[in-house]
Amino acid sequence: MTSVPPRLTVRPLSGPDELDLFCGLSYVLDHELADDLATGRRVPEWMWVALDGERIVARAAWWTDAAGNKPLALDFFDLDDTLPVPERVAIGVRLLETAAAAVLPAGAERPEYGRFVPPDWHDDPVARDVVEARIQVMEETGARMLVERLRLEWRAGTPVPEDSGRLVFRPVAGREDLLALMAPVMEGTLDAHGQADLASGLDVRKAAEKQYDEELAGVLHPDGLVADRRTAHR
Repeated sequence: MTSVPPRLTVRPLSGPDELDLFCGLSYVLDHELADDLATGRRVPEWMWVALDGERIVARAAWWTDAAGNKPLALDFFDLDDTLPVPERVAIGVRLLETAAAAVLPAGAERPEYGRFVPPDWHDDPVARDVVEARIQVMEETGARMLVERLRLEWRAGTPVPEDSGRLVFRPVAGREDLLALMAPVMEGTLDAHGQADLASGLDVRKAAEKQYDEELAGVLHPDGLVADRRTAHR
């Protein structure tokens, strides 16, 4: 088994003033960190680093949706990818186990870990090395792969197809309006979280309510729109 560097120190940030240290490694969500700290969606005690001397070689951080709430997601976990994979993994396991023991209640289910990765990471040797090292750390700390999704983005100015007449866009009328659309979609869903909710015994209506309350209730804009098919298809 590969050992960690003898000078390795694993600790939380002492305060927001150490954000630059945390950003010694990089990730696409770095730009959100300062605002998260200011609003309480993160606290320094949830942001951990592994240091080899003064050099940051790994970092991890949890996030929540509102100040005072418990950690809801592990959304930062980075390694120094210039290191050999065995050393990277050993450092990552040490960091994650030490930080989780301090941040999360003993015996509690750990929040899910999610990461944005390149869509072609399976075929890109460099990206694959990065992703697989993190997967290995997660597996060695008891996690398992849940789902891999493609993230789609539309950018202003991109051409869009002509309106075929199949969709109608209208304002959202409220919770019941959306639940009436969400419940039928839950039946036969391929979404990993939806499948888990149904497997737990929830019917499609209860599963839709759970998804709404956990994921949509706090983020819906009052002027949000929904798109309905003019003709229903099963």
